[in-house]
Amino acid sequence: MRQFIAQTHLDSKGCLLVENKKAHYLINVLRLCPGDMLYVRLPDGNLQNMTVAKIEGEKTGEKKLVILQVAGERNDAPSLTKALPIQNKNELDLWLFQFVAKPAKMELIVRQACECGVSNIVFVEGKFCQKGNIDSARKKCLQNDERFSRIICEAKEQCGSAVDTKILGLYSLSNAISLWKEHNSNQKNLGFVLYEQTQGTKSIFEAAKNSLVEKINCASLVVGAEGGISPEEIELLKNEGFTPIHFNTNILRCETASVYGIAAIQTVLLERELWQFKE
Repeated sequence: MRQFIAQTHLDSKGCLLVENKKAHYLINVLRLCPGDMLYVRLPDGNLQNMTVAKIEGEKTGEKKLVILQVAGERNDAPSLTKALPIQNKNELDLWLFQFVAKPAKMELIVRQACECGVSNIVFVEGKFCQKGNIDSARKKCLQNDERFSRIICEAKEQCGSAVDTKILGLYSLSNAISLWKEHNSNQKNLGFVLYEQTQGTKSIFEAAKNSLVEKINCASLVVGAEGGISPEEIELLKNEGFTPIHFNTNILRCETASVYGIAAIQTVLLERELWQFKE
């Protein structure tokens, strides 16, 4: 575990009380003992080095409670709760618009997107999406399904991400586009859509050419489900400013395409100073 995700803030004494499943995880899975140290990601995004100060209920069978305390000496009150700076958070706000696939694949996509530092995930109801998969995604979104929250939390703990990954819900394609434009109207952004066909598409370097001229703050990636994206949906995306891109590789499964595309976009946009576009 690279970090522990805290659900509450430090108290006035610089302590953090961990209960229930989180306490069970620290005690029985990580097998932490009093005196052990770990990094804790606080709700404000900062990373705090903390020590396991006390464990209660471990031997008595009562409700387990772990008390974590800020590591280091206390020189004054304000310094006690001063966390380390936010680490590993890059300059690119990345969104994933994922057409609904099978539930198991959606869970894998969410985990991988979180590990890659995607900030917002939007589930999209598309023409080729299966009805059962859409119903499952809608149910989970309406009920604020804890499983997705747990997947994101565990992924962040393992990879050390500083990005607060969120699932924004299930939308029709037109509403998903409106959501993207509304949230990013004042920022320089690029929208990409992966397409298995070559006609009418660009390479990712061609699509990101403008990023050499001006810094891009936000980028979005649209990925189809098992059946892909319909021609009508591609046209709608193109008309709304999304650029269809094609990777000169094998046909990828949707769960592979999402992480492949995210990695490619991050490489092109975050490392743009290391490569030059040639006409």
